[in-house]
Amino acid sequence: DTVNCLELEGAVKTARCDGEDWQAKAVILCMGAEPRQLGVGREDELRGRGVSYCATCDGAFYQDKTVAVVGGDTACEDALYLAALAKKVYLIHRRDELRAAGILRQRVMENDRIHMLWNTQVEALLGEERLEGLVLTGENKGELQSDGLFIAVGTLPQSKLVQGALKLDAQGAILTDDRMRTELPGVYAAGDVRATPLRQVVTAAADGAVAATEAAKYLMERA
Repeated sequence: DTVNCLELEGAVKTARCDGEDWQAKAVILCMGAEPRQLGVGREDELRGRGVSYCATCDGAFYQDKTVAVVGGDTACEDALYLAALAKKVYLIHRRDELRAAGILRQRVMENDRIHMLWNTQVEALLGEERLEGLVLTGENKGELQSDGLFIAVGTLPQSKLVQGALKLDAQGAILTDDRMRTELPGVYAAGDVRATPLRQVVTAAADGAVAATEAAKYLMERA
């Protein structure tokens, strides 16, 4: 069912849905997050066909190929990971310097397989069935042949349902303690919707285990 509204105050929580309303004494929020898109034409169409948002997930498909990475600090990490697989990695950065941590920045600059494209942005994607290249603007204006594009410009937590009801960080992720508790009793958050330094399946699963255990304790204490 589709949840249209959450009422989280009080001892009994209510999820108002299309079909019917559901009530419970505890709620675990696991709405996830979506990768932030570049906003260029055919980005959705070429997703999974050369366009990726996860270097560790899809990097192995680009062994000995040419790829591009666009973004900031996370893009540096992705570029280093991909440099161990691809024959050439273009790191596209919209500014004239990296803001990543010193050691990370140093490793990127010293890696022979990583080629920096400063003051540059992606304007369009080339290719019909799959990605074949990029159209760039800025200091490196023109077309760039690339077998893959890894977009690392952040994530968007799917927290719209709880805006105004729970504390969120600057990116919109739900703030919790290490036991997945929000500031409202009986309300927990787990996975990518939560403010976390790492968004992977293994960390989301761990969050879920902690949240479920804490919710069970909460209910037993009030039985």
